[in-house]
Amino acid sequence: MEPLSGFRLPSLFRTLFFVAITAAALVVIDTVLASTERLETAKEGSRFYNEGLALTRKGNNAAAIESFKSAIANARENPEYRLALGRAQRGTGLLDDAEATLSELLKGDSMAGAPNLALARVYAREGRMSEAAVYYHRAIFGQWKQDAIANQVKTRSELADLLAANNSKAELLAELLPLEEQTASDAGMQKKIAHLYITAGSPARAAGIFLVVARIHPADFDAHQGLGDAEFALGNYSAAQAAYAATLRLRPKDQELRRRWELSGHVIDLDPTRKGLSGQERYRRSILVLEQVLDAAKRCQVDSQQDHATDLASAASTAVKRHVGAAEQSDAVEANLDLAARLWKIVKPKCAPADSATDEPLDLVLAKAAQ
Repeated sequence: MEPLSGFRLPSLFRTLFFVAITAAALVVIDTVLASTERLETAKEGSRFYNEGLALTRKGNNAAAIESFKSAIANARENPEYRLALGRAQRGTGLLDDAEATLSELLKGDSMAGAPNLALARVYAREGRMSEAAVYYHRAIFGQWKQDAIANQVKTRSELADLLAANNSKAELLAELLPLEEQTASDAGMQKKIAHLYITAGSPARAAGIFLVVARIHPADFDAHQGLGDAEFALGNYSAAQAAYAATLRLRPKDQELRRRWELSGHVIDLDPTRKGLSGQERYRRSILVLEQVLDAAKRCQVDSQQDHATDLASAASTAVKRHVGAAEQSDAVEANLDLAARLWKIVKPKCAPADSATDEPLDLVLAKAAQ
């Protein structure tokens, strides 16, 4: 075989070189085209996403859902698009779809704050309170892209409102304790927390917060009113009346406040257990309580044969007329209040709602005496 000529090897090398250059050029072109395509799809995704947000702001969640789905189709890796879709689905009442969307999103990041909050709201709307609480806590202790502390406080506050609405007092109290500490410098939040403490059955903590706010802000109407409500709930009617008096100085024409102020005064004037009273005054008031219960029994037309009402009413009438010496008055007070409480238990359910305003001081006095 004739050996290769000198010019053929360089020719082969040139051919291979041009092939390599061409291949490299094609790779670059493919990369550029792919990058351009990704940019275009990302741009489309962003356009659909912003379109969906605009529809959401207008309250058109149904149309927003389609926009968000189109955004996801163009940029599946963007978690914000799926979060927005889940929120829109919840907004239209598609709770199963919202749950599925958000649950899938959380598979990628189980401690993401915003998706956990969104799913908590889905469960809350479905009335699945225990599951909602789990995801609210995941949101509280989760990761937020910005304003982490503010979002945690907002989320815990939302959970507290939900627990209050469902009368979950123990769970509510557990949320209020850290929330109070986190918002110590925010007077508005402190007042809200104090109101929730009353709902949670802890008016003493509420009174402490309202008192601090009222001292710092003497013209704060809500603080004085809240203090009055807290003291009233505690049965501290003198302190409640003083707080309501402060609110009336700020809003003298507020009729509801005036009613609370007057009610506090009526209880103070009727209460035989009030500290500082003489034995004679305690006895006089216990007789007055009995007389008011008897009057309510007549006014509300209680069946005298029901639940031994006749015997109790007769005993009450006898006690009212009986003369008691000073040495016996202390024991008589206790007996009178016990008798009044037993008769009132029968009378109260028979009275019409229209009588509640008349009988409210009596009811409060007997409730306090029973404590």
